[in-house]
Amino acid sequence: MAAGKITPPLRLMLDISAWQLETLTLTTAERGALLALKMFFWRSGPLLDCDDALARIAGMDAKDWKKARKALEPLFIVKHGEWLRTDWSDELDAAHVAVQKAKEKSRKGHAVRWGWDATGNAPSNATGTATGMPPSMLNNKGTVAARSGNVKSPQPGTNDFQPAFLSDVLPAEMALGIGGAA
Repeated sequence: MAAGKITPPLRLMLDISAWQLETLTLTTAERGALLALKMFFWRSGPLLDCDDALARIAGMDAKDWKKARKALEPLFIVKHGEWLRTDWSDELDAAHVAVQKAKEKSRKGHAVRWGWDATGNAPSNATGTATGMPPSMLNNKGTVAARSGNVKSPQPGTNDFQPAFLSDVLPAEMALGIGGAA
């Protein structure tokens, strides 16, 4: 099986009590910026040490980011042109492991349920056919054109109703319990 593209988990892990303790001294704007940075990290990877980019990620203008940076930078390891957080990296790694475990369990469960062989192909065991449908729903009379011999195509902009069409629709609607006679 070819290795698939590794996509980040869709659910961001947030330990509420740890978050509250960590952001206790931050303003509302700084908390929002920190959460935006974490969401970006989960979806896109490392945060580059570029004020313009970080301000855009945080949803702030340059002036507001300059203030927020002073409060947020001590929460990160700024190294090699990136803002790093080992706890965020560990959480993301744990989430990837959990996703892979869930995928493997799902694959094994599907194999048991559907009887997949080693190639991943399930054997055909379909038993349903159209013979189980009520005769009133089957169109065994041939096509409309074969019955009437002269089928008129509707012209654009006209409301020309075709009676041959009605003879197919009414029995089908009645069999389904919808329509005028039901």
